Amino acid sequence: MNLASNVVRSAGAHPDHAALRLGDDILSYRTLDQVSARMAGLPRDRGVKPGDQIAIMLPNSPDFAIAYFGVLRAGGIVVPMNPLLKAREVAYYLGDSGARLLFARPAFPDEVRTGARQAEADAVVVDPGGFDALLASAPLAEDVIERHSVMTTLR
Repeated sequence: MNLASNVVRSAGAHPDHAALRLGDDILSYRTLDQVSARMAGLPRDRGVKPGDQIAIMLPNSPDFAIAYFGVLRAGGIVVPMNPLLKAREVAYYLGDSGARLLFARPAFPDEVRTGARQAEADAVVVDPGGFDALLASAPLAEDVIERHSVMTTLR
């Protein structure tokens, strides 16, 4: 079962309930479902296939949750990365994980671009407030790609 299916199911059962809260901001399950479907379209639009690793280098915010569930929805494997990493570290984590796509809103955007270039990965670097614009331009991917875990195959 894909964890992103929980978001879809909750959006159907409790669309207006709070899925995420940050201060006074509340994101409903309906909205999380809609924006994660847009997020899922971004990796697909860039040629990423189910089972591919996708790095997320976002601060602990609703944007991270949106990216996380969007990557899962697309059938990707999430590689979470600290937004304070320097170029050498970015290159190492991308190279070691095999991630060829990185979504980032880092404190040091030039470090991210340099590290991604060294690892031959595509970096989508978004300024604060730019994540909404990125999602608005993304193709919609409403379906959830189910993935089978290693544990399922061992049983």
